[in-house]
Amino acid sequence: MFKLNKCLNKKRHKNKGIALLVALGTMILILIIGSLAVYLVIRALNVTAGQKRYQTAFEACESGLELGVLRAHTGFEAHNIQESTFQQDIANYRVHIYVRPLFAATEAGAVIKFARGYFGAGQGLAGGGASYYYKIVAASCGTAGDSVTTETEIKRVIGID
Repeated sequence: MFKLNKCLNKKRHKNKGIALLVALGTMILILIIGSLAVYLVIRALNVTAGQKRYQTAFEACESGLELGVLRAHTGFEAHNIQESTFQQDIANYRVHIYVRPLFAATEAGAVIKFARGYFGAGQGLAGGGASYYYKIVAASCGTAGDSVTTETEIKRVIGID
C-alpha cells in the first residue's frame, strides 16, 4: 500500500508543472489580446480626431469662400473691381482668401471671347454687355498642420442696350 501512495504522489508532482504552464500561457494570450484591443482603440481615436480636424478646416474654408463672395459682390456694386487678398481667423484656422476678377466683354452681335455662359436656349448677350467672372480661392491652415483649399467662380453680368 505504501508503494502505491508513493507512485501516485509522483504522478501528481508531474501534473503541477503542466497546470502552471497552462496558466502562464492563458495569461500571455489574454495580455496579447488586451494589448491589441487597446492599440486598435487608440488608432481609431487618432483617425477620428484627424477626420474632425479636416472637417473643421473644410468648414472654415467654406466660410472663407463666403467672405470672398461677399467681397466680390461689394466690389462689384461699388464699381471697384480689383484683385483682393486678405486673411481671416475662423475657428482656430488662419484662412487666406484670394478674390481675382476675370473679365470678358462683348460688342453687339459678338460672342464672348474667352468665356462662355449659358443663358438658356437661344439666348445670349446679343445686345452686348460685360460679364465679370470672379475666381475665389480660400485656403485654411491649422496649428496641427491640417489644411484645406477650395475655390469657386461667380459671374455678374452688365447688359448694354
